Amino acid sequence: MQSVGTIREWHTDEGWGVIDCPDTPGGCFCHFSHLFHEDIPPPPPGEVAYISGGFREAFEGETVDFDWQPVDPGSQDGYSFVAITVWPRGRPAPHRSFRYCKAGESPHRCP
Repeated sequence: MQSVGTIREWHTDEGWGVIDCPDTPGGCFCHFSHLFHEDIPPPPPGEVAYISGGFREAFEGETVDFDWQPVDPGSQDGYSFVAITVWPRGRPAPHRSFRYCKAGESPHRCP
């Protein structure tokens, strides 16, 4: 489900926070990996994807658009809802790069 919410709290050092929204009573758990989430195509067989850059964080009081799903009551650090994708309003996603390399190859040596 998609909703609009507000970041209640954000723990940069731990990489998680809570989104408040009437659709997710009690708060919705948000992990940094779901901020500015982008779909990266799966690598071809025998290759892996290396992703770098793009430190992601949210700020208390910030308005966000987010997709969420319910989980077993209290199962995610005491919360019953988990964010799947979170897009803060009014700022661009941080720059990230990704590339595919042969499995086992150093990301510094692949094209």
